[in-house]
Amino acid sequence: MRTPLLIAALLASCAPAAAQDSSADKIAERDLREMRAMLPGTYTNEEQVYFHGELDRPADTALPRLDLIIAPRDAGGFTARTVNPATGRETEARLSYSVRDGAIVSREQRDGQPDCIRRFTRVLGQYRGEPVPDAASESCGGFVSASPEGFVFGSPDNPFVMKRAREFRCWVSPRKSDNSYGFTNNITIHDQGGRAWVESESGEHDRVGIKMRRVDWPTGRNRDSLVLYAYRGQDEDNAVSYGWTGPDGDRLALNLRWMQASCTLADNE
Repeated sequence: MRTPLLIAALLASCAPAAAQDSSADKIAERDLREMRAMLPGTYTNEEQVYFHGELDRPADTALPRLDLIIAPRDAGGFTARTVNPATGRETEARLSYSVRDGAIVSREQRDGQPDCIRRFTRVLGQYRGEPVPDAASESCGGFVSASPEGFVFGSPDNPFVMKRAREFRCWVSPRKSDNSYGFTNNITIHDQGGRAWVESESGEHDRVGIKMRRVDWPTGRNRDSLVLYAYRGQDEDNAVSYGWTGPDGDRLALNLRWMQASCTLADNE
C-alpha cells in the first residue's frame, strides 16, 4: 500500500518542474514566431560608416560598409546574404531556429565553416544571441542582437550597427537636349543609402542618379531627416543637390529643372 503512495508523491513533486519547462517552451515558441516575422528585410550600416569620421573615432576602428539581406527559406529558415558594396564580396549563411530548454536556439551554416550555434534571450523586444560555449567557434563572429530597428553584431567593443531599410518606389525624369523630359519609372531604392542611376544610351540627357538616406544624427541639435540626393554625370561621390523631410516621411520629391524625381514608400502604393 505504501508503494503507490510513494510513486504518487514522486510524480507530484515532478509536476511543477515539468509544467514550468512546458510554460518556458511556450513563451519561447511565441517569441520565436515574433522573431521569425521580424527578421526578413534589408539592413545596412550606412549611418555608422558615414558618421565615423565626424565623431573623431580612431581610423583603425572604421568598419566597412555592409548590406545584409535576410530572406525566408523552406521549413521556417532564412538565408542571410552579406554584401560589401565597395569590393563586391558576398557571403551567404543559412539560418535555422528551434526552441530548446525554454530558449530560442539558432544554427548558422556557412559552406566550408563549422556551424555556429547561438542561444537567444529576449529583453524588451530585443533578441540577443550569444554563442553556445561548447559550439562556439571563430565562425560565430561574436554576439548578435536583433530588434525591429535592425541588427547589432560582432565585437562588443566595436560592433556593426545595421539599420532596417524601408523600400521606396521612384520615378526619375531627366531633361533632354531638346528641353523635353525623359521618364523612367519603377525604380526601387531604400532609405539606408539605396541608390539608382538613369543612363542615356543615345546621349540625349546627362547620366543622373538618386540616393536616399534616413539620417540619424548621433550628436548636435540637427533633426533626424529623410534625405533624397541628386547626382549628375560621372561623379558618384558628390551630390549636386538634395531635399529632405521628416525621418518617417513616406514621400519625397525634387524638381531641379534639369532633373525631377519622386519617391513613395512601397507600402503606401
